[in-house]
Amino acid sequence: MFQSASRSRIRIGLFCLLVAPSVWSAPAIAATPVRHKAALVVASTESQMTQAQNAAFLQPFARASRQPVVRQAWNGTLAELDGHGLHAGRTGTWSLVFAEDTTIRAACVRELVIHLAGSATNPDGCGVPGMTVQVVVAWDQTRRRLAPRWADFWDIVRFPGKRGLRRDPRTTLEIALMADGVAPGDVYNQLATPQGVDRAFRKLSQLRPYITWWSTPADATSILERGQVLMGSAPGDAVRSIATRYRDRIGINTDMALSYGLSWGVVAGQSAFRLGQARNLLHFIIQPDQQAAFLARYPAATPPASLPASVALPVDVQFWQAHYPDLSRRFDTWLRDAG
Repeated sequence: MFQSASRSRIRIGLFCLLVAPSVWSAPAIAATPVRHKAALVVASTESQMTQAQNAAFLQPFARASRQPVVRQAWNGTLAELDGHGLHAGRTGTWSLVFAEDTTIRAACVRELVIHLAGSATNPDGCGVPGMTVQVVVAWDQTRRRLAPRWADFWDIVRFPGKRGLRRDPRTTLEIALMADGVAPGDVYNQLATPQGVDRAFRKLSQLRPYITWWSTPADATSILERGQVLMGSAPGDAVRSIATRYRDRIGINTDMALSYGLSWGVVAGQSAFRLGQARNLLHFIIQPDQQAAFLARYPAATPPASLPASVALPVDVQFWQAHYPDLSRRFDTWLRDAG
């Protein structure tokens, strides 16, 4: 799970990975004989990308390799991943997963996904970068014309209405501190101290009666589409994907945006044959032609891989790898005590 600058339009940088063939132990697709028709299962937390990923990655691979591939939704929890990996029963084994970096790294630590050979963009082998997403302020322009900032997010008196926030400490605690006046460069120094954590939760408590929680990008856009919130934090690509239908109603402010990466992981616990096919599929996905095909079908994701100029705070993956268990428990307790 994510740090620097400000301004400009939303851009979601796709990591067009040029991974050397030596990184991958799997042979080329055409060289792998098909032994059975059991489908590879790709599980993803990003439902807004389903059609584009199917068309650019999964269907072409299935045609080229004669290996069926299906896509399933994943709620992002390690428990569900474990149930479809090392401890898969009748539910079946997943092959690849696609989720935010912090989730993939946590899965890697618990050996729920396998370590891959490292590369310049992926030195520790915990997943393969897929794209970068901004977390922005999205709001209903029919109820407020000026673009809100995080400080405005907490100003219920001047801007009455519900607020949408992610039901997860990741990004939510960072937003709370920035809304409380903490500079982006100081956010993780604050969150690394008990006093900083207390400050973030005090700020959230001020807004708690007005929060509508979301858990997935689809949830985040749904509450905006239905007018359930005046403004909300949301993944920028998910908001842009509905922008053509709501261009006059839903606005996006990238000032003080956060960013986090989405990565691919190869699920542990597969048979040797399925593991080889999963590696083949991942190698296929990261090829430039397939990346270009994905961009053509999902214009909300645009190169280059560098951070957009408007990003104020990249989510610190190492911080969340170290602190997520404790902060997640604190967050769950805070939610429960809220009644």
